[in-house]
Amino acid sequence: MIDLIVDIVFALLAVLSAVWGAFVLKKLIALNRRYKRAIVLIPLYKRSKWPIFALSLLGLCLVGDIVYMIVKPGDWILTLSVLVIIGMLASVLVAMILTKCAVLDSGAIVPFRFIEWARFYDYRIEGTTIFFIGDDRGFDTMGAATGKLDFDEANLDKLKFILEKYKNR
Repeated sequence: MIDLIVDIVFALLAVLSAVWGAFVLKKLIALNRRYKRAIVLIPLYKRSKWPIFALSLLGLCLVGDIVYMIVKPGDWILTLSVLVIIGMLASVLVAMILTKCAVLDSGAIVPFRFIEWARFYDYRIEGTTIFFIGDDRGFDTMGAATGKLDFDEANLDKLKFILEKYKNR
């Protein structure tokens, strides 16, 4: 009875992760399309290395799932559900790694979202690092501020000019 409940729970988790993964992948693909179609004024570079670390950890989980599949061959629902979950997480992480950030002619692509110039509020530059603020609540809210992004120091004046032009203060 417990095995049946575990199989049902993991099957539902696999379905939920597939739906969630498809939704996130659709958004990331749309960001990549927007990047390819727009005029890139200044490229920005993500500083975080955690998606690569998480992808490595998922690789270890995949190996563990395959070993479990070999050791206990009769438990297909559980192992295939875990395989689907790992696959969806890995595909989302790969899409996150491949998504590029930049200041475009129509707005800014920051990690995993697009800020249109009409919704752009403020920014802060420290050396060759920038982060954007999406609304008037500033740095007090996690949803408003982006993570730190790097840019080429040669583009500093151009970046300040563009962002001051569109700043909604």
